[in-house]
Amino acid sequence: MSPIKRKILIVSGIILIAAGCVLTAYNVSEDYRASSASADILSKMDEQRQAMSSIIVEEKNDSSEYLPDVFESEPDESLIDPNTPMPTIEVDGYLYIGTLVLPPLEIELPVADNWDYTRMQISPCRYSGSFYSNDLVICAHNYSSHFRDIGSMQVGDEVIFIDVLGNEFHYKVGLVETLESTAVDEMTSSDWDLSLFTCNYSGMARITVRCKRVDV
Repeated sequence: MSPIKRKILIVSGIILIAAGCVLTAYNVSEDYRASSASADILSKMDEQRQAMSSIIVEEKNDSSEYLPDVFESEPDESLIDPNTPMPTIEVDGYLYIGTLVLPPLEIELPVADNWDYTRMQISPCRYSGSFYSNDLVICAHNYSSHFRDIGSMQVGDEVIFIDVLGNEFHYKVGLVETLESTAVDEMTSSDWDLSLFTCNYSGMARITVRCKRVDV
């Protein structure tokens, strides 16, 4: 090999290594930013929940009529109507439908009411469906603080969704599968009560966790 070709290969290698370092630094930065943003949203949602709870308690004390308690560990039966609109909380200009808790991964995240790429840089998002109609699909980026590790979840693992009124919906993982990125109908038209998904590293497939709702 001539000295010129050797130099070209060395310079090319250095450029590739440098580009890899820059990309890694960017991904780490984005992951940290997303983690911080989600934590801030959770804090603000909790503040609003507490304020809403205080208002309801005051209304109960001041009213001669019974006001149903929406801050129970189990959803009120009236909320299970599939056509019931999901309540939301507004934080920093975006609406959120609740909090997703993944105990095996020690993750707690806010969930935006609808998805787009801007919202997904902040938190997981509702892709389709509703927790009231038992067909909720939630998507998120594969940040380590979001859905990167959902593929490691096991059948039987617990998943909890808490709506903005404080009602808890409990699920158990029933299946972990990988779908093609084009399998939209298969993702949204399943018989599972809750589906979580994120893209793999290549972006060509969707790592998907399927869950069934359970009584507690």
